[in-house]
Amino acid sequence: MKSKIEEIFDHLLNEIKKGRSVEDCLNEYPQFADELEPLLRLATNIQELPKPEPSQEAIAAAFEKIKRTMAEEKRKEIRFSFRKIFTLQPAIIRAVAAVVLIVIIGWTTVFLSAKSLPGDLLYPVKLFTENVQYVLTVNPEGKTQLHLVFADKRTNEFWLSFKEGEEINRKLLSTMLNEAQLALERAESLPAERSIKFVESVERCNHRQMEVLEKIKPMVCGSDTSVINEAINLCTERHHCIEHKLHPASNIEQCPCPCWEKGCSWK
Repeated sequence: MKSKIEEIFDHLLNEIKKGRSVEDCLNEYPQFADELEPLLRLATNIQELPKPEPSQEAIAAAFEKIKRTMAEEKRKEIRFSFRKIFTLQPAIIRAVAAVVLIVIIGWTTVFLSAKSLPGDLLYPVKLFTENVQYVLTVNPEGKTQLHLVFADKRTNEFWLSFKEGEEINRKLLSTMLNEAQLALERAESLPAERSIKFVESVERCNHRQMEVLEKIKPMVCGSDTSVINEAINLCTERHHCIEHKLHPASNIEQCPCPCWEKGCSWK
């Protein structure tokens, strides 16, 4: 049997789905406000996350791979069939087998999506998993660290995507630079001792991004050249700004660092 607070939580969650605000719902049960507020806000944040939406091109490519795989399997002698598990065994065993398969498929999908790149069928799953991880992280230092992790992932994806297609993914370029910006913003809000360590990590991330851009620069042409040059200049400005933050001159005022305040939005 559910406890009273669980019943109230279910009721209020349904009310929020209908359009009521969290504050309005909490006013209805002020005696449980402290316990309900973090749960309701967490549930609301998860519901607001964008759902994974694979592109039509990725879906078509996946189906093409499936058809090729099925054609190859038909030419082989298959002595074992999973169908036997579900036809010859008692109902309870079939139910357990079904649950195990679902769990395996779920974990396998998340695992495989970790290596996916933009345009792949599982890439939206990868981003959705990261969004859920971020929402469930309540520690400010943990959120700062996640921005650094995401910046590093986007940088690697940007490099690998370019090597595969020899084209600049401008949206991915913007995302990788913006993740570094968000990491610095959160790092500066931490206590001084912890802040310095994270700022140093942001500088290493910025240096890595500049290295990747410098590698790509000789291999691009046309409008992509100006985009890469602009991104390299931005990373250079960010480097000088962080150096000033880490080693400020005693007779110079704090650098405003406008290069870290503007977001990137190449399309």
